[in-house]
Amino acid sequence: MYDKIPTNDLKNKCYEYLTSKDEDVVEYKNMIMLMYPKEVYVIKKVNKNIEYNIIEEEECFELINQGSILEQKNRYFKVKIKVTSYNYAEAYKNAVMATNKYIEQNKNISKEEIQKYFAKQLEHEGNKIIDNKEKTVMYVYKKQDDVDIGRGDYSVVISKLPEQKDNLDFLNVMLGGLVEEMDRTKLPDGVDLEETMKLMGIE
Repeated sequence: MYDKIPTNDLKNKCYEYLTSKDEDVVEYKNMIMLMYPKEVYVIKKVNKNIEYNIIEEEECFELINQGSILEQKNRYFKVKIKVTSYNYAEAYKNAVMATNKYIEQNKNISKEEIQKYFAKQLEHEGNKIIDNKEKTVMYVYKKQDDVDIGRGDYSVVISKLPEQKDNLDFLNVMLGGLVEEMDRTKLPDGVDLEETMKLMGIE
C-alpha cells in the first residue's frame, strides 16, 4: 500500500503485525483477543485507538562494511514516534495478579477453573481500561524511507532501524507496553494461552 503520510503507514503496519502468523506476534494477538472476546473485529478496534505523532527526525546513512572500510550507503531518516494507546499492559498485569490471588485462596481448583477465571479477569480488566480511558504514552525510534514508486511519485515507509532485529519494540508501544509486561509478568500457573482460548471458544 502506497502513502505519502507516515502515520498512515504506521496504521497499516499495526494491522499487518496483529494479523500476521509470525510466532513472535501470536501470543500478544491472542492476549488481546482474550481481553475482548465479544469483539468480532478486535484487531481493527485496537488499531483505531492508537495515535501516532512523529516528533523528531534525524538524517542518517546506513553504514556498510566494505572490507576494512565502513562505507556510507542508503540515506534514511531516523524518527522518534510518540505513540498513544490504551494501557493493555496494565489490564494484563491486573488480571494475572487477581488470578494468582484466586489460586492462593483456592488450593484445590482445577487447571480449567484457573484458565476460565483468568479469561474472565482479563476481559474485565480490558473493558475497564476502555471505560476509564486509561491510556499510556510511549516512544519508539524507527527508520523512515521515501520509496520511489515510479512516475515521479513516492511512498513513505516506516521500518526497523538497520541495527534492530525485529519490530517487537514497535508492537510494544502499539499495545501500551503489553510486550514488555508479558515478558516481565509471567502467566499464572496452569494457564496456557492456546488452551484458554479453546476453552473460551475463541479462534
